[in-house]
Amino acid sequence: MQQRLHLLLIILGCLGPFFCLAQGPISGFMPGRKVTDFALNYGYESYDQYFFGSEKQAASNTIQSLSLFIEHGISNRASVVFTVPYIWIDSENEGIQDAILAIKYRNQRKTYDNGNLNFITSIGLSVPASAYDAETDNPIGNRNFTFQGRFLMQYNFNYGFFIHLQSGIDFQFAPVSRSALPLLFRTGFGAKYFYVDGWIEYFTTFNAGADTQLTGGSGSQWWRLGLTGYAPIYKGLGAFVGWAYIPTGKNIGQSHRLNTGIVYKLKGRSKKE
Repeated sequence: MQQRLHLLLIILGCLGPFFCLAQGPISGFMPGRKVTDFALNYGYESYDQYFFGSEKQAASNTIQSLSLFIEHGISNRASVVFTVPYIWIDSENEGIQDAILAIKYRNQRKTYDNGNLNFITSIGLSVPASAYDAETDNPIGNRNFTFQGRFLMQYNFNYGFFIHLQSGIDFQFAPVSRSALPLLFRTGFGAKYFYVDGWIEYFTTFNAGADTQLTGGSGSQWWRLGLTGYAPIYKGLGAFVGWAYIPTGKNIGQSHRLNTGIVYKLKGRSKKE
């Protein structure tokens, strides 16, 4: 059950092309030694209201993204995660945005009669993956260099239900210093032929000022809600759909997002713990 859910939870964690460091690509499952997971995700996001600071004003934008995700299991307790999105807004603002490279480690696993509790830590770095222009009126990003630290707890019940809680810190050290706090709660259920989940996320950038750009951002705060559905297709291949909505925030659009994609697990030999 854990291997079937693992990749889906990772790729759907990154639902926002500009703020994917918020949830981040870190799930509560480990792929296993010599197992490599791949995912390709298409997202469509739009809004017609934008929170400039705390003031909501009429402003519209449409953002599309295509994201590649890879995670490779170094051992049963450690893995390397890589993800990079291609963003397009218009003919002037499109390109490869910021890549994330992270190391993920399961610190502890406690087994109980009805399931198991996992404690996982990850550290990673987000860097611009292309020379995109961050000075336009509607840029695809800010060309930030950001350290990402995450700690999570996840309880997996034997019958397929799970509860996930994640937090940490994002420390942006270039072009300016800024830090942010993410919080994520997710719960869901997986069976042999389907998977569903729901989640709620809070993200805040400390000392963020008013924003004058619709997408580049100078620091943001938001609440975001989401749903996910998944079904296997054939021998390690599956497909998913997702939805997310930002009801309120600062320096961010009040957006709806739809995404869909495929996932594939390339299995290797792994040792059971």
